[in-house]
Amino acid sequence: MLDNPLELLRVTEATAIAASQWIGTGDKLGADQAATEAMRERFNRIEFAGKIEIGEGKKDKSFGLFAGETVGTLGGQKGVTHYELAVDPIDGTRPTVSSGPEALSVLAIAEENALLTTEEVYMNKIAYGPEVASKAELHLLDPLPKIIERLSAATGKSPSGIVVCILDRPRHEKIISQLRQLGVRIKLIQDCDISGAIATCLPRSGIDLLYGIGGSPEGVITACAMKCLRGGFEAQIVKPDGTPADPKVYAIHDLVQSHCAFAATGITDGSLLKGVRFTPRGPLTHSVVMRSKTGTVRWVTAQHGGNVTRLSI
Repeated sequence: MLDNPLELLRVTEATAIAASQWIGTGDKLGADQAATEAMRERFNRIEFAGKIEIGEGKKDKSFGLFAGETVGTLGGQKGVTHYELAVDPIDGTRPTVSSGPEALSVLAIAEENALLTTEEVYMNKIAYGPEVASKAELHLLDPLPKIIERLSAATGKSPSGIVVCILDRPRHEKIISQLRQLGVRIKLIQDCDISGAIATCLPRSGIDLLYGIGGSPEGVITACAMKCLRGGFEAQIVKPDGTPADPKVYAIHDLVQSHCAFAATGITDGSLLKGVRFTPRGPLTHSVVMRSKTGTVRWVTAQHGGNVTRLSI
């Protein structure tokens, strides 16, 4: 699977198509169930053995794909190597059901015993692109002025030309205020910090840094994507109030300790991927799939046959 990640792409495509039928419905449970069932069904058509290491989480009262679940035609069989999977059928359920931007179906795969797991819900994160990573190391626990100073030197931009992406949450009010005092520009996002991190690796995005607290499952999935993209990433596990739950700061190699692959398909339009389109010939999807071993990144637009149409409500 690590050598043929296009199979993963078929999983996120099927999941995104299922989720897209719930765009604008306001029904988060319905969207989550449709996406989860589509992802499981497509996994179970692939000849491999996979184990969900990071899934939906019982805290979300989801419909499965919990940690420990096995998938694939060989899943659960003894003597078979089980790849570890980190999945998020809908990264951005709220924007999906409210017709908002940036919703994705995402997953990552790695070798056995490679992915970090934690019971804690949140991680504090910093992410930046490969050009910055080749010139400077930005450390999560450094003071913000020092981070912005190093980022400015690495990019050749003045602080006023730097754009920092951060989730629009009350917990970030002090950070946002400090960033504004430093003179940088801020892109506030409502959800989907995975795409925000990936954007730092894409010069056309205009995003230089992702910073702040988001979900722990998304943090591990992001680490896989950043490993493929050769970007920089650090994370610390924190409690809901932002205080450290673990003093350790995890680098990419701590979060994913093997080669990995990453796939994502757009559900709604975003800065990273376009959302699903329904055409007379079938759904049209826009996706990205990456491998850490080779650094290959493929952007894929696919026309799907069949009679899949928008859900009637």
